[in-house]
Amino acid sequence: MNPKTKRIAVITGAGRGIGACIAKHFVEQGCLVYVTDFHGEDAELRAATLGEGARAKRMDVRHPKDVAHVMQTIRNEVGHIDILVNNAGVMTTGPALQTSYDTWTNLAATNLTGIFNCVQACAPAMCERSAGVIINLASISAYKGGGTFGNVWYGVTKAGVVAVTKGLARELGPHGVRVNAVAPSVVETEMVRAQLSPETRSQILPRFPMGRIANPDDVARAVVFLASGDASFITGETLAVDGGLLKV
Repeated sequence: MNPKTKRIAVITGAGRGIGACIAKHFVEQGCLVYVTDFHGEDAELRAATLGEGARAKRMDVRHPKDVAHVMQTIRNEVGHIDILVNNAGVMTTGPALQTSYDTWTNLAATNLTGIFNCVQACAPAMCERSAGVIINLASISAYKGGGTFGNVWYGVTKAGVVAVTKGLARELGPHGVRVNAVAPSVVETEMVRAQLSPETRSQILPRFPMGRIANPDDVARAVVFLASGDASFITGETLAVDGGLLKV
């Protein structure tokens, strides 16, 4: 494989769940994909399933030196990064007043500081090339002050993702870099299945006009679209992938 003929995509938190599915879709589109994850073994296993189109890197988005080192290593290997998908994230549940300080700091460090670190490590080189796409994973919780599971503080971090998407689009647009976000509703992943009891599932399904919750492919297809030339005049947008939940 000659990386000079490929678009280079870096996906954070791609060892499993939505990130793994996004990585698969980008490989199918002909990209060379760097699967990064805090759990290095998950990244290695996922990249192995994707074949020559994927490489694995362990990366903890919470730590700027780690992120800067990995991003520079990738540029040393392939020359540049075309697409950054800030997917890495954690979710909390339960009443807001019962959330511990440690839980909050890890939530903010992963969901917000992680984006800060990755953008700081990637965007300057994109601006120098006058080319690049950044896609952030938000959530409809950003608009609902939390959501189904009582996750107020999670919603706060995702509202921050929406804000940073708009701000970065304004600042980086003149340098040829587009910045967008995707805001899923409930997505059928291992993390959600662990939180979604049969009773809760039966309660929330009627709220979806389409009669089902999202699957990772729904989200991945939206991310691939926003990274494509078909979205070349779209920036600062947060695309809800929610089966109509926000509209009713």
